[in-house]
Amino acid sequence: MIEGETRYEIIEDLIACQHPPYRVLRLLCLQSLCGGGIKSSRFDSLRRDFVQTYGYGYLFVLNNLEKSGLLRRRETLWMDSASSFSTLRKAMILINAEVDTVNPDDVSYVSSGYAPLTVRLVQLAIQGWAGKEETLRELPGRLVDVQQEYPPRDFESALKESRSSLSLGAIAKEEKKPTLMVVFVGGVTYMELAALRFLSKRPTFPYHIICVTTKIINGSTLLESLS
Repeated sequence: MIEGETRYEIIEDLIACQHPPYRVLRLLCLQSLCGGGIKSSRFDSLRRDFVQTYGYGYLFVLNNLEKSGLLRRRETLWMDSASSFSTLRKAMILINAEVDTVNPDDVSYVSSGYAPLTVRLVQLAIQGWAGKEETLRELPGRLVDVQQEYPPRDFESALKESRSSLSLGAIAKEEKKPTLMVVFVGGVTYMELAALRFLSKRPTFPYHIICVTTKIINGSTLLESLS
C-alpha cells in the first residue's frame, strides 16, 4: 500500500473474517492516504460491509475519519499517481529498499525500510528548505520557518526575515552537540521516537535531539480517539 498498490480484496476478506475493527480501519486509512483516496464504488461497498459487520456505532468513527481527511473518496476512475503521499514518498525518499543492517546509516533502519515522514522533515529543516518548496506544499497546514534569536523578536518581524541555512560545518566542529527540540502536538509514535533517537546518535548529525510530545500514540489509539 505504501508504494501505491491497491489491496481492496484483502481488506474485504479481513472484514468478512471479522478481524478487529480498528485494525481494518487502519488499513482503510493507509489505503486512502497512500493512494490519493479510495475509488467511489469501492468506498461505498467497503463502508457498507464494515458497518453491517461491526455495527452502526462505527458510523461516527467513519464520519470523523472523513472529516479529518484520513479516509477519502476518490471520484476519478484511475488512481492518482501524483497523490500527496506519492509525491512526498519519492521526493523525500521515504522508502529505502537497500537498508544496511550491519552498518546502518539511515533512519529507515528502525523500520526495515520506511523512514518516518516527520523525521525526514527534521533532516530537511537543518539543511534549509531551499529547493523543497514544491514538495512541502503537499503537506497539510502552513509552513512557518523562523530562526529564534536572543533577545526574542515579535512573530511578525521574524517572519519577514528570510532564514539562512545553518552552518553545519561550524556546528560539527563544536565539542558538544547543541540541543534540538522537536515538538509533536497531538502525539508521536514509538517508531518516530526510535528514528529520532537513531538520528541523534549519528556522529554526522549535528544536534542532540530532545523530543517533546503531548502523548504517545499508535494507529489504534489515534482512531479510537475519533470514536
